[in-house]
Amino acid sequence: MQHKFISIQYLRGLAAVLVLASHALLYPLLERDLAFGRLGWLGVILFFVISGFIMVVVTGEGRFSAVGFLRRRFIRIVPMYWGATVLAAALALLAPHLFKTTVYDTGQLLSSLLFIPFYNPASGGIHPLYKLGWTLNYEVFFYVCFALLAFLGARARVIWLTVAFTALAALGALLQPQAAIPQFYTSFMPLAFCAGAWLGLATLSGQAGALSRAGVAVALVLAMLGLAEGFAVDRGSFVEDGFAFAGFVVFATVLVLLAVRFERSLPRVALLEQIGDASYSIYLVHIYEVAVLAGLAFTLLNPADIWADYVVALASIIGGTVAGLLVYRFVERPVLGLANSVFGGRRPAAAAQAAAE
Repeated sequence: MQHKFISIQYLRGLAAVLVLASHALLYPLLERDLAFGRLGWLGVILFFVISGFIMVVVTGEGRFSAVGFLRRRFIRIVPMYWGATVLAAALALLAPHLFKTTVYDTGQLLSSLLFIPFYNPASGGIHPLYKLGWTLNYEVFFYVCFALLAFLGARARVIWLTVAFTALAALGALLQPQAAIPQFYTSFMPLAFCAGAWLGLATLSGQAGALSRAGVAVALVLAMLGLAEGFAVDRGSFVEDGFAFAGFVVFATVLVLLAVRFERSLPRVALLEQIGDASYSIYLVHIYEVAVLAGLAFTLLNPADIWADYVVALASIIGGTVAGLLVYRFVERPVLGLANSVFGGRRPAAAAQAAAE
């Protein structure tokens, strides 16, 4: 990808802040809240759509090296995720009182580091030891499947990817597997990558950037309908509902489409771009900041006071964003530079460009 989409960086930042806001709002609640939970889920779906879009755009219309692609993906996500996972495991072992749903287990640690899904009794779901890592399990699954189709052209690659993920989702809906691995990989969640991948194709062909005013208007209407439907659907399955997913995918897809359409006319806002660059760090570390800040605040404030909850949540959102920016500057960028020099044959100065991929 020769052009760094500033608008996509803005959306990356938005996705990370949505997840952060969800956890900040949920933290003091004794009972689960559908809207707050869906807010974070929307952020994850937006991340997946963006990921599908970027992978198609960066690999271009022809074939690509599967080994080189997977090496770049490894450098981009694995060292930071392993670090976050090992930190969570160490804290769970040495100071278990700090966590609500994280318990140290050596087998779980190894499975988490290898991106193998498993049922986690502590969290009550298919989550790795560091719970936030469930999204990385899907990312790695998508990357591997995408790399397996490296011998095809872009359009054929996206078609086969869509067929495969749709077939898996259909099998999941039909068979309702209970074991962790088949249940995880027959989810409808990977379809969000496909939505982004089709947008990537439209961008490569120039169609997305040439969307007419009428097309923009229709897209906006669909986005609002999808957003409303995503938050309104409640069939007792709480957050991860297939109908709500469809609405959120429509909304996220339109956001990315409009980002590409108006890329050249959007102002360049340094802070928003920095938040987008730091989105991965924000995602990985925000839960610690939320727990520490909210935990301290609610020793002084009453969590039953809704206004206190909102004030603390706002402070947590700001604090989590700042923490992510600091981690990006002082941890992620040096780690990315080192990993690039060791595994990618690049100088550390190339880390910033690699982060855009």
